[in-house]
Amino acid sequence: MDIYTKARELAQAISQSEELKKMKDSEAAMMCDPEARKMVEEYQKIQMEALKNGLHFDQLPEEQQKKLEELDEKMSKNKHIVAYMEAQENLEQILRSVNLIITSALNDNDGACPSSGCAGCTSCN
Repeated sequence: MDIYTKARELAQAISQSEELKKMKDSEAAMMCDPEARKMVEEYQKIQMEALKNGLHFDQLPEEQQKKLEELDEKMSKNKHIVAYMEAQENLEQILRSVNLIITSALNDNDGACPSSGCAGCTSCN
């Protein structure tokens, strides 16, 4: 078994997944909505500036914190942004699950949840 071949197969399966397709489609719809695009770009601009300066949200000037909160509120009401965020979360859940399976295998665990099911498992929640 060639690890790299399996990795390519996994990447191919993810690239063809419905979750990735939905995320790309919802991202395209979001970027075609001028209002959504403007909000996302403005939000990202403030975030990138904060990261560049090594600042966390609570370290930002009050004016920027307020602006991010306002943008967050507006973004949560935009159907294209909400659809994109949901699709992104679904894809990220798959990636977390894949990572858990790999990590479990490396730790000599078969990746299964305990007999009590996922409710008794901290990894799945």
